[in-house]
Amino acid sequence: MSTRPANRNTPRDLRRRISRQAWLASRARNSLRRPVFIGAISVATFVTALVSMVVVPRTQRNAPVVVPVTPRPDTVGLIGGAAMGRIKFAETDLVLDSVRAELTARDSAANAILAIDTIAQRLAMRDSLQGRIDALSALLIRAEQAPLPSSYRALATSRELRTDPRVRALVDSLNDIERERESVGAVGGVDPIVVALTSRANEIGKLIQAIAAERRSQLVVQRGPESVASVQVAEETPIDTMELKTRMDSITREVAFAEQELIRRRALARDLDLQEERARERANAVAPPLALLAAAFVLSTVMGFGAAFFGELRRPRVTDATELERYLGARVLATVETPMPSVDRGRREADRAAPPYFDPGAEAYQLSYLGLATEHPTLLVTTVTGDDPSIAAVVACNLAAVAADEARNTLVVDLESSCRASATLRSRLEPGVTNIVAGTASWPDATIAARVGRDKSVDLVPCGTGSKLEPARVIELLRGDAMRLARYYDAVFLVTSPPLLVAGLPPALPSTDIIYCVQPGITPLKQLKAQLNAIRDAGGTIRGLILWNAERPLLPTPKELARRENKRDRSREAPRVPIGSA
Repeated sequence: MSTRPANRNTPRDLRRRISRQAWLASRARNSLRRPVFIGAISVATFVTALVSMVVVPRTQRNAPVVVPVTPRPDTVGLIGGAAMGRIKFAETDLVLDSVRAELTARDSAANAILAIDTIAQRLAMRDSLQGRIDALSALLIRAEQAPLPSSYRALATSRELRTDPRVRALVDSLNDIERERESVGAVGGVDPIVVALTSRANEIGKLIQAIAAERRSQLVVQRGPESVASVQVAEETPIDTMELKTRMDSITREVAFAEQELIRRRALARDLDLQEERARERANAVAPPLALLAAAFVLSTVMGFGAAFFGELRRPRVTDATELERYLGARVLATVETPMPSVDRGRREADRAAPPYFDPGAEAYQLSYLGLATEHPTLLVTTVTGDDPSIAAVVACNLAAVAADEARNTLVVDLESSCRASATLRSRLEPGVTNIVAGTASWPDATIAARVGRDKSVDLVPCGTGSKLEPARVIELLRGDAMRLARYYDAVFLVTSPPLLVAGLPPALPSTDIIYCVQPGITPLKQLKAQLNAIRDAGGTIRGLILWNAERPLLPTPKELARRENKRDRSREAPRVPIGSA
């Protein structure tokens, strides 16, 4: 029994011996070797992403979009304050003009009184002025008793005031206020704006009354005293206009501050409107179909490769010869690649009739046979196994073909119940090993010749289609007959499964050499390591590994082989002559 090698690497030890970049690169290559898995995950992710990107946003678009509204800064008070400031400024300006007009009137009255030379003229002018004073006083009394816009308008249109520019400006303001109050009051109810406008109309009326009173005072001054003899220029009281100018400057500053604050609040309101509009556009945004397809495609590709890469990290698989040798401490004999089509091979009838997976001239089989023959120059007994029986059978038959080219008398024994060696060599299925174990046939009866070239052939003992092989009986059979078979053959290749080797087959053979076939990207590293350790414990010697880096061979099943054999037998039968024919 061979001893197990001291090198027992684990995936963590392997990552320590191999750089992290090389380890991840190997896992990525293995992930790409699973296109079916990646395609399935990618298609599922693609469909899910399209549903999520198309159907869900459309449902959300059909639903009402609620955009949060930020309270706007209040500008009504500022607008009203600025308007009232402008009105106060106009009022103050009117008062200042009236004061100036009064000063002018005083000067005119004094000059007029001094200009009257005769008593008759003074009396006539006094009577005329008295009539004008009485008419103006009647209108003032009416305005005081009935403070309505119509009373103020009647006072403003009187003979004494209708030519005054100040009164015309006040009448225009009063008309504007009336129109605005009528438009606001049409809604109904008590409105603070209506109250403010009414108050403002009353203030304008008071200003008209003040101008009318000033005008009446001017007329009284022009009229003079009751006695013409006592007519004299009265001493006038000085009027100060500095207070009015100071008030106008204060009102101007207040209006300017209100306008600046109004501009700032309006800018803030515009910014809030823009933010809400952008939020509404984002809520109702619709991506173009090509962008959705591209995003779904990229997401599905990433998810498919990511799932394969994650699975590879959790369960690493065989990648290449270097990693395999470092991990297992076993020698990799060769790597079988997909053969390139050869024009010369199809010219010969023997090559065209050869099995499709036969290529004994390939470099991988030549190197593998050379590695085995150098250690066994006279008798070569090797067991070929692997996780895929079809690959093991193809490798064993190609090695047997190389041995036959080297002028060795070669035997292939098929111990695989699926009859993969018979399918590879396109030979019959029985009698075989099952018949030999059952005692219904002998080794010469079960041995058949299979062509592997134009003038080369190997002997094959098929497995048979009888009952399933029992490992104990097979081991007992080979323990008694293996040495006798080695006397007649220079090279013997046995195709078997790993369970039969673990059951104790290697010690029953003349040589315990075993070749194990693995597939990059398919065979798990931990499972392979456990399998090789179990074979070593059963007494086998792992001579080397062969990497099958090609398409999996599609060999016919035992039923198809049996059907072909029946057709071949019927074609070989002699034609029957009908009874009574000449």
